[in-house]
Amino acid sequence: MKALSKEDRLLMCKIIVALADEKKEEVIRLMKEAGYKSQNMNKDVIYLYAKVSYDEDNDELTDGKHIQLFMEDIQAKDPIEALPKDFIMVGRISVMLRGLGHALHQPRSVAKAWRPIAESVLKKEGLL
Repeated sequence: MKALSKEDRLLMCKIIVALADEKKEEVIRLMKEAGYKSQNMNKDVIYLYAKVSYDEDNDELTDGKHIQLFMEDIQAKDPIEALPKDFIMVGRISVMLRGLGHALHQPRSVAKAWRPIAESVLKKEGLL
């Protein structure tokens, strides 16, 4: 179990909405705000990390590679120095749910599935 602070929950909600809307620059900005740091701060790598961690993985996104190999490849392109540690469990849950979906031949975008919840939370806080 992982409890997120209110600030972190709101930030994750913003990331989820930005991913669902495919707003690359906003995702990158929010990931930096969350504490993501890499050696070169390559925007494409930051976006891909967020996409694969919190949203979806498919052959188009991962160049047909297994998710673990893909993550190793982006790590090699721009080594990660710091991750939003409180969001690691969110990423693990996202990957596990998608793994079940793949096993059932039902791939999904977790961000699109979680978007209504994220929007509801942000609206209640007057942030949307």
